[in-house]
Amino acid sequence: MTTNDIKQLAASLSQADATEAARIWVNVASNKTLAIKVHEQLTREERLGLAQKLLKAENKKDNNNNSLI
Repeated sequence: MTTNDIKQLAASLSQADATEAARIWVNVASNKTLAIKVHEQLTREERLGLAQKLLKAENKKDNNNNSLI
């Protein structure tokens, strides 16, 4: 994967909504080296934003699962 590809992934994560960011990050995180490289491309604010998006997506998933019970 090229540096440009990694920068594109980082930009996609920054611009994505919570659900899409979670989907992208799950795929990226399956490759530890790639995850580190993408993470390094994010600014501090983008990292915080990603963490918030992942938390939001997880909470949304849990709420959807709870409604099935």
